[in-house]
Amino acid sequence: MTMTQVKYFVTVARCLSVTKAAEQLFISQPALSRHIRNMEEELNIQLFVRTKNGIRLTPAGSSLYIGMRDMYHNYIELVKKAHKIQKGLDGALKIGILDQTNIADFMPLIYRYFHETHPNVDLWFQTGSFDFLVSELYSGRLDLIFTLQFEVVRKESILYQYVSRSKDHIVMSKYHPLARKERVTLDDVKEETFVMISEEDNPESAPLIFELCKEHGFVPQVHFAKTLAEQILWIEVGMGVSILDSRTSLKLNPDVKFYQIESNWDPSLVVAWNQNNYNPLISVFLKKMNEILGLEGEDVYGAE
Repeated sequence: MTMTQVKYFVTVARCLSVTKAAEQLFISQPALSRHIRNMEEELNIQLFVRTKNGIRLTPAGSSLYIGMRDMYHNYIELVKKAHKIQKGLDGALKIGILDQTNIADFMPLIYRYFHETHPNVDLWFQTGSFDFLVSELYSGRLDLIFTLQFEVVRKESILYQYVSRSKDHIVMSKYHPLARKERVTLDDVKEETFVMISEEDNPESAPLIFELCKEHGFVPQVHFAKTLAEQILWIEVGMGVSILDSRTSLKLNPDVKFYQIESNWDPSLVVAWNQNNYNPLISVFLKKMNEILGLEGEDVYGAE
């Protein structure tokens, strides 16, 4: 039995007139009668009783009508919802944000847009570490992640777009003796303890910093933090210096000093997604984000 047959049966049962039903269905009366007969033969059930005054449902037909009426209604609603999802008017978008990353300058504007124009879309946000975000992106439990470019640049199947061009900085408590200087370079912190994120969380970051220090002629003493939150806490406490990007929320702390440096990697904030994820809300979100940030011409990179 096809859904077209269900539609024909439900319409005839509602109208109790093949003529009226045929008019509503834009089909000829003989063709509609043929469809009903075929359905009765297929089910081996008499659905209607023909009388001189028209037709009426049999007890079996009446029972079938109640169930099929609800089934057809649910089918129509499901199809409508599917169309909305395909057009990005319905559904859910799961977004991951790198721990301690400042997105307050644009994300509330995007959220308000969806809340006002796409009320049936559920935007779901979660913070996480470098490793967690990428793993969740591959698993499909996250649709989009906001992270740093060097973390996703060589990842298989991952596409990304720049959100803001960030710079790296030597970061320290304002109470550190070096914080009295107007300018601090890597040469100035050769004897300092560096606070770095562990390679278990981000295998990219520490090796890049070690390589940069090596180019400046020293091997840093290091305390490895398990998480970005812990790394930032240690900097605030004054346990050492670190190298962080300008999108970190620590940049907003007046008790922490930032000194811009040139690094060998790109710490810019990017939005990334799996090219095998076909959630249509991804493109809807990116279009609005680009509009808000003035990035309509921004290229998409990765997964070549």
